[in-house]
Amino acid sequence: MKSLNDIFTGVDHVLNSAKHGNFEEVLTKTKNYAEHATKKSAERLEISRKRIELLDSKTKLNKAYEAFGKLQYEAYVGEDVSEEDIQTKLQEIQLNKSRVDLLEVEVKNLHDAFVDSLRHDKKTEDDIDVKVEETE
Repeated sequence: MKSLNDIFTGVDHVLNSAKHGNFEEVLTKTKNYAEHATKKSAERLEISRKRIELLDSKTKLNKAYEAFGKLQYEAYVGEDVSEEDIQTKLQEIQLNKSRVDLLEVEVKNLHDAFVDSLRHDKKTEDDIDVKVEETE
C-alpha cells in the first residue's frame, strides 16, 4: 500500500518534471495519480461496506442463536413452546449463517484482490523507476 511519503515523493518527481518544461506531462501524471487514488479509495470503501454488512449479519445471527436458546430453555423448564417457533428460529439461524459465510468469502476476495493490485502497482512503479534510471 502506498504511504503518504510515497505519494509526496511521486508528486515531487512530477513537480520537478514541470521545472524542466514538461507541463503537459505533469498534468497527465497528476491526472493519473488522482484517478489511481480515486480508484483505490473506491475499492477500500467497498471492502469497508462489505465488512459492515458482515458485522450486521453476525449480529443478527447471534440474536437468532440467543432467541433459539431461550426457546430451548423454556421447553426444558416445562413451558409451552410451539414447534413452529423453534423451526422459524432454526431457519433464521441457517439463513443468517449462510449469509455470514457468503460475506466472509466476499470480504476475503475483495481484500485479496486489493492487495494483489497494490503489489502489481508497486511492481509497475519499480519497473518504471528502473527504466527512468537507465535512460538518465
